[in-house]
Amino acid sequence: MPQLKKYVRHILCAIQETTAYRASYFINIVSQFVSYIAIFFLWRAVYTAGSVIGGMDWSDMQGYLLISLFTSALISGSSEFRVSRSIWTGNIAVELVRPVDYQKANFAITVGNGIAEGVLVAAIGLVFAMLIGFTAPPESFVTWLYFLLAVAFSFTTKFLIVYIFGLFTFWTTGGMGLSWFRKGITDFFSGAIIPLSFFPGWLQAVSNVLPFRGIVSVPATIFIESMPKSQILASFAIEAAWIVGLWYFAKLVWHFAMRKVTIHGG
Repeated sequence: MPQLKKYVRHILCAIQETTAYRASYFINIVSQFVSYIAIFFLWRAVYTAGSVIGGMDWSDMQGYLLISLFTSALISGSSEFRVSRSIWTGNIAVELVRPVDYQKANFAITVGNGIAEGVLVAAIGLVFAMLIGFTAPPESFVTWLYFLLAVAFSFTTKFLIVYIFGLFTFWTTGGMGLSWFRKGITDFFSGAIIPLSFFPGWLQAVSNVLPFRGIVSVPATIFIESMPKSQILASFAIEAAWIVGLWYFAKLVWHFAMRKVTIHGG
């Protein structure tokens, strides 16, 4: 229980920190909102009256874009660069002497950031939904339960991928290139850029066994109710396996990083 209280305090402090810096907090969310407005108009141009692409009509695509905006914004730029920045500046030395597990502490901080930012993201999402005229949210209570569980999987999976790429800064001494590479493969294979149902069959098969699918595609397709229940449960099983694997892989990366630590700055 005392150990749990430590991480709860990390969550609460992260919420306070996120809401304290209101300007950067708001600008970060609005910038993502603006980019998704552009994506919305691009897809509206693609869809002609009554067209169906990849098994999705325009109403489905509207719901898909809403969830893509929400899940993509839950882990912000501050979370993205926290680990790599602490390594590059040398502040990681302070983290190493704290009586907490570094990986769990980072997850707790990211949860706090996600809670604080998720409120604003949800509010902006409602405004976005009204602006684009989306009027078809799920009616089934079970669908909402599956969706919320999918969001939890999405958040945890994305945290682990971001965290692992952040740890690679121990060897590269720079995080920007890693971040852009991570964002590129994540956005592509998660379905944030193009829904996975639009991919050719062989590429869909590859995407279905990768962890990225659970970040956007799974929660979005559950939300628009285009994924059968049997596929939902199978997707959750794959995501849970990936989360366990990524969690222990991150610990392995940390173990090797601690054997050869190079502190910059400080």
